[in-house]
Amino acid sequence: MSSAKKRQLTNAAAFLPLFLAISFAAFLLCRAAMIDKAVQSARLLPADQKAKAEAALDKMFPERKALLRALPYAAPAASFTLSAEAAIIVDAKTGFVLYEKNADEVIPPASMTKLFLMRSVLEKVKCGEASLGQTIPLRPESWASNAPPQSSLMFLGKGQIVTLEELLCGLSVASGNDAAMALALSLFGSMDNFIKEANELSRSLGLKKTVIVESSGYSENNLTTPREMAAFCRSYIYEYPDALKKFHSIKNFVYPKEQNLPPEQKGRTRQDFSKGIPEEIWTPIDFENTNKLLGVLPGCDGIKTGHIIESGYNLALTTRRGEERWISVTMKGPGSNMREGDMGRCRDGTALHEWAYKNFRSFDAAAFGQTEFIVPLYGSERTFVRLALKEKAALPVPASAAPTVRVVSPKFLFGKIDFGQEYGSLEILDGGRLLGKFALVAVEDSRAANQFVQRSDEIILRAKGWR
Repeated sequence: MSSAKKRQLTNAAAFLPLFLAISFAAFLLCRAAMIDKAVQSARLLPADQKAKAEAALDKMFPERKALLRALPYAAPAASFTLSAEAAIIVDAKTGFVLYEKNADEVIPPASMTKLFLMRSVLEKVKCGEASLGQTIPLRPESWASNAPPQSSLMFLGKGQIVTLEELLCGLSVASGNDAAMALALSLFGSMDNFIKEANELSRSLGLKKTVIVESSGYSENNLTTPREMAAFCRSYIYEYPDALKKFHSIKNFVYPKEQNLPPEQKGRTRQDFSKGIPEEIWTPIDFENTNKLLGVLPGCDGIKTGHIIESGYNLALTTRRGEERWISVTMKGPGSNMREGDMGRCRDGTALHEWAYKNFRSFDAAAFGQTEFIVPLYGSERTFVRLALKEKAALPVPASAAPTVRVVSPKFLFGKIDFGQEYGSLEILDGGRLLGKFALVAVEDSRAANQFVQRSDEIILRAKGWR
């Protein structure tokens, strides 16, 4: 090899480290710019991908669907005394429990059982198996004349023509045990079939202590707790919000009307029921809703009373004022007669709800700022990762609070990213007091990059002052 060739190779070898250094520096600059640009141009998950991510998070974190949950801060002390032995009041939007008293005591729900029937019927309507306008045949077992003693009734009788919607009104307003029997037999085929569906519904909602043995609530073997009844009511109202206006807030209901009677019963003289209930009933009766707080307690629009000797006087109650809706359940209320029982239910229900409105208001972090975030990703196959709330950042806050939102989110993440892994949080504060903390989790995966990229990204992070 000539001396000139040797000099060329020597010079090239001398410049090789500089060339490699310049090339590597250029790579680092391009890599850093690529990540920055990707983050700046990134968008939050499209609606279809977000729906898939939400469904995946539901499976990963069953608590996301919890109907009730403990308030994450100390609630104000109760300023009332309840006559009912067991009670609870919850925020309908979020399920946070504001107050409870013996809320896990197992008690017969009495006629609150009818809510399980109403929801089951409305599910059949929703899926097209039934319609509100359809006529429901009345088997003899559903006639008022064949009801157990001291039953609450809507006075169904032989030959009457009644729609499903009217029977639901009879359940919610008059608390008719005859209506409960008619619906169980006609829409479910038998009482046993209804019992099976009602208990399957309870299990699907996570109600472990609730047992349904018949549709009306007449039996003391129907069982629930204030907590589970409140959970059920929250689910029911969420799935069927129109039921409140259509059925549970009706103050009066007249039955039977002219259209409910067969031709041969129309125009007859008024009946006297003092000696018993006949098979044929044609005299209209004006029923007042058993929930005496309708039209009395501001915002009250449902939901259902119940009473048998074994349960005392029960009341599932909901009110709405502005953005707030509360659900309460009181059970084993005292009273030696219906008048005393109603007074106790009204007094306890009013105390619970007025206390809640006085001491709490709704707060949703989504209305006050961003709740989804894009974070730069280094040492990974992706250049950024999206973070979203593990569960909705909403809760009832103290009425006197001035809540603010603080996001604790990383400047960057490095390496392997797992879907559903927690990488930050969103906090709701009242001054220096933490009211609630909600995790931010990754809503996509990313595998770690190769060693060269990881080492390169470490250098970029040190240059940014992030390491």
